[in-house]
Amino acid sequence: MHGRFAVALAWGGMAADSAAAPASSGATLTEDIRAAENAWRIGLTGGDTVELGRITAPGFTMVGNTGPASTVTRASLMKQISQGEVQADSSSISDLTVNGSGDSATADLTFFWRVSRMGKAAKAETMKVTDSWVRRDGRWQLASRKEK
Repeated sequence: MHGRFAVALAWGGMAADSAAAPASSGATLTEDIRAAENAWRIGLTGGDTVELGRITAPGFTMVGNTGPASTVTRASLMKQISQGEVQADSSSISDLTVNGSGDSATADLTFFWRVSRMGKAAKAETMKVTDSWVRRDGRWQLASRKEK
């Protein structure tokens, strides 16, 4: 894997279990996806592979702006996080726009994190991404992420 996105998976900030619970019927799609984005980001930032496993769909892929060479799968993400190859000390999302209906949604957002890879000094990175979400068994799961 090459490029900064090959390990760009830490998003942090809110309680990780906010997206793991089934969505409430009164919540709007945007609120549901914002909670899911934050839960995924926090799981990543906190190194919580159990939570990431719940929120990340089985066929998940993340593609950086360099294309296939920067693709990260669910398995490689879990390995990078569990082995400490990728560690983030902070993260946030902004500029969130959500579109969709029913059991699918897309989210365009800006993702910021301070990340360390392979023991190197942490550095700040900001990227614009499009996330695809699917709802399975009442829970939102991240199916894919693509850096713009």
